[in-house]
Amino acid sequence: MCPVCGPLFGQKGLRAKVVCHCLLLETDQGLVLVDTGLGVQDYLHTKARLGNLVSRLGRIENNLELTALAQIQNLGFSPKDVKHILISHLDFDHAGGISDFPHATVHILSSEYNATQNFFSLKNKARYKTQQFKQHRYWNFIEPDQGEAWFNLHQVQGFHIFQDEILMIPLLGHSQGHCGVAIKQNDGWLFFCGDAYYSHLQLNPTNRLRTLDKLERFFAEDNQRRIDNLHKIQQLAQHEKNIEIICAHDPIELARYLT
Repeated sequence: MCPVCGPLFGQKGLRAKVVCHCLLLETDQGLVLVDTGLGVQDYLHTKARLGNLVSRLGRIENNLELTALAQIQNLGFSPKDVKHILISHLDFDHAGGISDFPHATVHILSSEYNATQNFFSLKNKARYKTQQFKQHRYWNFIEPDQGEAWFNLHQVQGFHIFQDEILMIPLLGHSQGHCGVAIKQNDGWLFFCGDAYYSHLQLNPTNRLRTLDKLERFFAEDNQRRIDNLHKIQQLAQHEKNIEIICAHDPIELARYLT
């Protein structure tokens, strides 16, 4: 997406470049997709799925090859090979691809799904587009209870499908059930933080991005919890060199993996 005003997203220039960074993991439980970005139907029927405001202001690059579905097929896999989807939260730019993988089980904090059913909140109406996922059949609703410690954060209780090599880490604040995902690597961890921050510049607490901070405050369901979790992520970035940290929307972070 290329919305107006780069500084809103910690970038320079008139237009921002906002990617939807997703991960595809090969496991003994099948393929695992972490977040889904915009889906095929979001591109084909943007106004109907996302509304006029997003359609006009989001400046979505209309390229079906950017969907998770197309990229997974280009790798030689079938949509049915995706057995699990881990969702950081159900904002429209993270959940749109759920409908492209109807056979996958979606794992999400129950508090996040419940928030999408609050039709009286104008903020929720803007961020959640339930037509993206309301027909999906397979869900695993996870209670956001604190489990064992993971560095200075906690994993959720009872999520052991992947033998503790893929963890769901609550990062509440941006939304009611916002969650990060930690993936064990040979030499440490990859920590996907969703929208707990927007720009790699925020990992350094000495950087001051006032315009971006205002945007994050506007979107936050609980801004103090958002700030508290951002501070914990910054501590990890400063002191835990074996943790590779990425968020969902920073093109600089995504570019590390493009060859």
